[in-house]
Amino acid sequence: MNGNGMHRNLHKKNNKNKSIIPFACVILVWLFILGAIVIVAQIKKGAPEPADGTAGGQPSETNATSGTPSNTDVTTVVTEPPETEPPQVTYTDATIVSAGDIIAHMPQINYAKAAGGGSYDFSNSFKYIKSIVSAADYAVVNLETTLAGADAGYSGYPNFNAPDSLLDAVKDAGFDMMLFANNHCYDKKITGFLRTQDQFDAHGLSYIGAKKTPEDRACSVVDINGIKVGMLNYADDLSGGKTDRRTINGKSIKDADLPYLNIYNLSLLDEFYANVESDIAYMKGEGADIIIAYIHWGNEYSIKHNSKQEEVAQALCDRGVDVIIGGHPHVIQDVSVLTSQSTGKQTLCFYSLGNFVSNQNRRTLPDTRNNTYTEGGLIVTLTLRKYSTGEALVINASQTPTFVHRYKSSNGYYAHEIVPTSLALADPSGYGLTSSSFGKKNAEEVLGLENDVLGGVVEAFNAAVVLPVSDAVPAGPVGNG
Repeated sequence: MNGNGMHRNLHKKNNKNKSIIPFACVILVWLFILGAIVIVAQIKKGAPEPADGTAGGQPSETNATSGTPSNTDVTTVVTEPPETEPPQVTYTDATIVSAGDIIAHMPQINYAKAAGGGSYDFSNSFKYIKSIVSAADYAVVNLETTLAGADAGYSGYPNFNAPDSLLDAVKDAGFDMMLFANNHCYDKKITGFLRTQDQFDAHGLSYIGAKKTPEDRACSVVDINGIKVGMLNYADDLSGGKTDRRTINGKSIKDADLPYLNIYNLSLLDEFYANVESDIAYMKGEGADIIIAYIHWGNEYSIKHNSKQEEVAQALCDRGVDVIIGGHPHVIQDVSVLTSQSTGKQTLCFYSLGNFVSNQNRRTLPDTRNNTYTEGGLIVTLTLRKYSTGEALVINASQTPTFVHRYKSSNGYYAHEIVPTSLALADPSGYGLTSSSFGKKNAEEVLGLENDVLGGVVEAFNAAVVLPVSDAVPAGPVGNG
């Protein structure tokens, strides 16, 4: 082959090689692109799915009939709702003041007539304790006289009948409820008994312990700051258990009148307990959170309760009474904390609050009747608490010893002024103790005697109270019921 032929063959071979190079470059570019696609796909496969179930920010394909994702690899993420704290437990408090016996002897009635200029003004007796009584959310006191009207004749012991205006002073002092189950409620028979209840109504005062009809209830449920307090009131008929004829304070009760009185007999205690159980069931049905029993019982002038009082008190405790407050002995008696035999719940029992006001004192009674003690009494303040969980209890009890300062006033009659003893001794002139030469001395003596009787039982009760919810907060102001 000559040189020209060889040159032509090399030229053809070179042209063939030159045509292959572009094709190879295209293939390499496509291989690079495919590799990049694979790498991107792998990266995407390892990334978490968006929370809305879409891939790459695009909606996933769904089944046309069910609306569910067609991609079985898609995982649904369930978000748990945030945990919420339980609501804060709140509570409401209420205070109840209870005082002893209001007895209207003739010296008190005579003073009231002179002070009223012909009418009867008893307000002087209550002026120094008005602030204490009015400060409570609710206040209760025993009225140990009838209000049978002027036509029946005003009288003191043994058949009491006082002017209606006595209730004006009682209400002005801040009392809300009268107790009328006591041994003098029948002093003017059924007429005086019923008229007294009419006067309670006329003066806007609630009352328990008596009935206008045999079908009435002699107990009550009172709403105090949103706490429903059940209150019942009974009196021992003081017959010593005799039943051949029913009497109260030695006075025969007509058979037709007996259903109107809220009394019990020591020989008929099963009947009494059945009545108490009925009252408690009724009050619980009305929503009562706390039960207080006011009871007239015991031996006059005895500073120690007797076995029958203790027996009845334990029975009341076992039936669910939270607090027992007694009267009648005319002196302060000891205090006890009882324990229910069935539930273990404790009941605070004040066996007697003594006289709130009367003409009984060291001058009018013999020494054999603990006459100095009769000048003193006790105001008890209970603080009740109800939680938003429904639990209710007595969280505190406090005692205010009182002294009746009896002295001859400028109008020639004997004034009978109730003073809170400790406060009065700290400010004798401010509480009228300097109106007599003996006021301060006698008040000190009576206070010492009362403190000896009371001991530290109430303080121990308060210290033992266990709050069911220690971190609860006040619910805020609530209007009185």
